[in-house]
Amino acid sequence: MRCSSRRAPAARRSRIWSPTSTAKAVMISSSISASVPWRPIHRHSRIFAVELLRLLAIVGIAVFHTFLLTFEQIAISGPHALSAAIQAGTAPTFIVIISSTPLAVWLISMLMFLGAWGNHIFFMISAFFLVPRMAERSHRGFVRDEWKPSVLRIAKVLAAVVFYVAVLAVIDRWVVPIQMVGGVREVIFSLEFVWLYALFILLAPFIGWCIERCRSQWCVALWVVALVVIYGLNVYVAISGRNFFDSLSVLDWRKQMSAVTYFASYLCAGALGCAWQRWYGKDASVHASVPFWLTRRFWAMALVVLVAVAGCIVAFAAFGGHYGLLMVLSFKSTSAISFLLAVCSLMCAACPSARAQKSESLAAQGGVEPSLGNAAESIRVLQIRGGGTERPLLVSVTESDEAWQSNGNSSKKPLRKSVKIFCRRAVEALASGILGFYVVQALTYYSWIAVQSHFADPVALHVASAFATGGMSACAGWLVDWFLVELVFSLAFVLLVCLIDRFVRQPLLRLIKLA
Repeated sequence: MRCSSRRAPAARRSRIWSPTSTAKAVMISSSISASVPWRPIHRHSRIFAVELLRLLAIVGIAVFHTFLLTFEQIAISGPHALSAAIQAGTAPTFIVIISSTPLAVWLISMLMFLGAWGNHIFFMISAFFLVPRMAERSHRGFVRDEWKPSVLRIAKVLAAVVFYVAVLAVIDRWVVPIQMVGGVREVIFSLEFVWLYALFILLAPFIGWCIERCRSQWCVALWVVALVVIYGLNVYVAISGRNFFDSLSVLDWRKQMSAVTYFASYLCAGALGCAWQRWYGKDASVHASVPFWLTRRFWAMALVVLVAVAGCIVAFAAFGGHYGLLMVLSFKSTSAISFLLAVCSLMCAACPSARAQKSESLAAQGGVEPSLGNAAESIRVLQIRGGGTERPLLVSVTESDEAWQSNGNSSKKPLRKSVKIFCRRAVEALASGILGFYVVQALTYYSWIAVQSHFADPVALHVASAFATGGMSACAGWLVDWFLVELVFSLAFVLLVCLIDRFVRQPLLRLIKLA
């Protein structure tokens, strides 16, 4: 590549830092990371891992509801349904077959954790970023000033509900009937999670005010005790709730425990967000080292251990025929496993990796402020040798791959960069539809489950037919096909709703400043 003395374009100059002193020029990455404390840099953009987690929460909720009816029928049939059918001389149905297949029962039971996990993630991500802002402003007499922004946030939630209720009412009236759409009672009781979300947004300034003034160890210990008590009551609710699958009245205390559980998740995420902001925010101390419990490695290890423990417990219940234990573990929103999975997932996504921390250390030494949340703009040191000198340049990964690649495959780098950018933007666009997805899936649950059954039931009949002719080995392939149909339908439903929300609902409400 021919050298030129002309100045680099402005776009490139903004992405490259060249040291001006000889002392900086001789530094290498190892000495920098060893001698210079890591400096947290304030993020100016969304954290991609959190946006991806938000999208996974949507998928988890859809998958949970897709398999929910099958799980309920499995729990009712019990582990001995197949032997009972054979003794009675009746042909085994699909539910009987799958109830007597421990591996299938284990997989469906593990998927049941995704429902409450996705709900917790929905509330936690909101609290994780909103509550710390409220806590920071609480020293400036913010209560009066925060009423208007809080009301505006709630107005945006209500606008999304009104939009989808109106659209679904039109479809129900002139296109195709949709169950549970059109009545005020149905809207109120179907969207209970959305109303809780609006209430938590209203309380966010007061939650931030309290968290900012309750940092002592005894307050933390008191909160841990409160969590233990809440989930202790949830265990009692799950064990005593023998009629598992009937809808409870809003006035039932067991139903109200669900709201208390989500409020506890909101508080917990808000407190963790404040701690995260102190160590990773713009006002974080330059000389302090990040505690191990606020690193991605810690939460990733905790997440792996938790998934393994949950898998072993569910395997014990599924292969041992203890289906009552399966129902207790995944009972509605009271699952402690789902709560812990949500906490570990959120912190694992929010905390930067060790590589990103090293990049931030280099950036802090050179005066560059990259965003840890933007993986495409992570920083690394390139040693450029020439003229007997060695000068380190802080260059973004995409820039270095594009500009300094010399192995003959440089033409592939722009394409790879474009694919990464497209995937990132697609995830962020789809993840922004989480509120709209909540509203649509709640209001159209019975309708889209009926559509899902239209595709899955024929495969289930093939499972029963193959079992009748050749036993379990003959129907194994059809059973895998059934799982795939259910999963593909869930993904298709998520994609459809999120695209409609991103390209229809959000632009329309943005015109009136309510998106």
